[in-house]
Amino acid sequence: MICKVPLYIYLFVTIFVSGCVIQPVNSSQSDVDFSAPNISADSAKSVTSIGAYRLKPLDPVFIRFSGITEQQVLELVIDENGEISLLHMEVPIKAAGLTTSALEDKIERMYVEGGIYKNVSVNVTMTAKVFYMQGEVNQPGQFPLSSGTTLLQAVAGARGPTAFANMKKVTISRQGKIYTYNLKNLERDPSKDVKIYAGDVIKVWQKWY
Repeated sequence: MICKVPLYIYLFVTIFVSGCVIQPVNSSQSDVDFSAPNISADSAKSVTSIGAYRLKPLDPVFIRFSGITEQQVLELVIDENGEISLLHMEVPIKAAGLTTSALEDKIERMYVEGGIYKNVSVNVTMTAKVFYMQGEVNQPGQFPLSSGTTLLQAVAGARGPTAFANMKKVTISRQGKIYTYNLKNLERDPSKDVKIYAGDVIKVWQKWY
């Protein structure tokens, strides 16, 4: 019995100590989990940047210049190639795919590095929701977009088609794609009328005699 007691005690102490050793391992893992938010802070910032809106063809943009005496404000629409044209720039610059902040930096850099301006500050914002009427309407131009505006309403808002309008060929340019509609069919069945979106460019074509 004298020999068995130390063995029992030894086994008990070994199991107890082993159980204690497990706890710090779990604590260490817990520390790693708690520190994860700090590790991912930069990643979160990156995700925010990646998730920022990127300009698309036919997006309307408002560009304000500071620090120069000319061309203080420009209101443009990114063309179907994703480009915009600026004063003193020989070729259009690519705007689609950039955030407004990235476009600001690009314009400033091109003006300064091109030796056009020594110092210029650029601010780019999206303009209010508008659509554009072109072609054979009595009042072409830019119009504010109201909720639920349809193609028939847009044409009517431009004081209607001219006497030379081809009512069977009206196009909507949207994000690089062109959709063609027959207004006579829409008038016969208004349920098929289509919704207009911000940046849409509507063109009523001329009829051929």
